[in-house]
Amino acid sequence: MAEAIPAKAHGGSASGIALRQGAATGFALALAMLVTGSALADDAALFTQTCGACHGKGGVGIPGMAPPLAGADWAKGGKPDSRTYVPTVILNGLSGKLTAAGRTYQSVMPAQKQRKDDEIATLANYVLATLNTAPADFKPLTAADVTALRANKVDHKALLGTRSQLVQ
Repeated sequence: MAEAIPAKAHGGSASGIALRQGAATGFALALAMLVTGSALADDAALFTQTCGACHGKGGVGIPGMAPPLAGADWAKGGKPDSRTYVPTVILNGLSGKLTAAGRTYQSVMPAQKQRKDDEIATLANYVLATLNTAPADFKPLTAADVTALRANKVDHKALLGTRSQLVQ
């Protein structure tokens, strides 16, 4: 345990020490916020780079091309399967007819298996918890979770079936 050093022992006043300690605490808090903000910016940049061309800036979707991911119909129910649905779609891609936000889409999303597991986890967490409201008990995906999902080949018909269940 640290010993208290009298203010006069090192030439400072008690209020000066408190001010420096407060500044240090404030700096640590600001740094933590900056790092967190920076991580969110990095997540958004990865999303924009990987998904934005089709799903639009901020995941709002592009009518006739790709459905919105922000405020997604499948996420509104907060069902547990939504946590694995997103990374499974990222890994395997998705094609076929689906309806989102009252619009029908018939397009192909390519599989992103070439991406690292931590990138897929980051993308999935961004879609699940930033572009949508995550359930209170949401547990962010890890690279290990994605590794386990990667081992399971899922066809597009099964993914569309999962999506239908999530929307109900």
